[in-house]
Amino acid sequence: MSQPPQTGAILSLDGAAPELSYPGLSPQLLARVKQLWSAAGYDFDSYWRLAMRSLQGFRALPRVEAQASTDVDLVFLFDQCVIWVRALHAAAGAGRRHDTEGLSAAQWHGLAALSARLTEQLAALRLLALTDLPMPAMQIARSISEDVDMALVILIRRKLATRFAECRTAEEASDFWRRHIAGGRAFRNISERLYSVGIDHSADSDYGKWRKSVLTTLGAAVHSNALHADLPQRRAENVLLNGDSLHFATFRMHELCAFAQLVEPALTDALRAAAKAEHPASPLSALAAPMSDILVNQIQGLSAPSAAPRQRAKPH
Repeated sequence: MSQPPQTGAILSLDGAAPELSYPGLSPQLLARVKQLWSAAGYDFDSYWRLAMRSLQGFRALPRVEAQASTDVDLVFLFDQCVIWVRALHAAAGAGRRHDTEGLSAAQWHGLAALSARLTEQLAALRLLALTDLPMPAMQIARSISEDVDMALVILIRRKLATRFAECRTAEEASDFWRRHIAGGRAFRNISERLYSVGIDHSADSDYGKWRKSVLTTLGAAVHSNALHADLPQRRAENVLLNGDSLHFATFRMHELCAFAQLVEPALTDALRAAAKAEHPASPLSALAAPMSDILVNQIQGLSAPSAAPRQRAKPH
């Protein structure tokens, strides 16, 4: 069993068990997640405090009157993705600094940049969802999906990663996005690579059609004049609620973790080597490789978003 990370002041902020931040969490889900961490040789409580307590805008979930734990379980699984992305960022930064073998310098650069942006977006989405602001949450969920695609494309196409790393101005970055990412271009590259390993995620597959419909709905949030003012509270009009945005973002982060290992089989070993290159080693960078397997094994715990009416927090 590995030792808890040396986190200094972060651990001293609050020594309470993580589950106290998720009132109503399914005991079965908590037990399974902790078992996955323990089996990998890592102490879940310590790393949760390290990655989540220091997250910008972090707040515990309010207590709610609910018959099922679905909504709380979703946030708990979402937060597991946050931990992994922060670990990925730490390892990618180390790989970039030490020019670690396994990925090119441009790929390390791209992963470090995109994981930093994903961390901020996930933190913002979490805060918006917990403060009942579904419209901006939808916009961020779409941006998260685009960055997931971009991260996968960087792993697939090294020359494209080099072009991304060479962007020095906002105009160059915008041109890169328009030429290589926007309009489903990135998704086509990903689909082709996944098809080569036996996974059909092409645009005309059931998955491709579902993905397009979700992204269309998320994109509608950018154009507020096209939506009636009361739509955020009405699932009947096919506009996503907070839970749907969290669910889609979690689903896409699970895909990033799983697909990254499929399209770039050297990734896990490269992350492990990058962490070892740091002296002293960062606790989060050392977590990136083993947590990839932990996160993939959590995919089966992600159920469909609840269709039940949203519950209100108990008055204090």
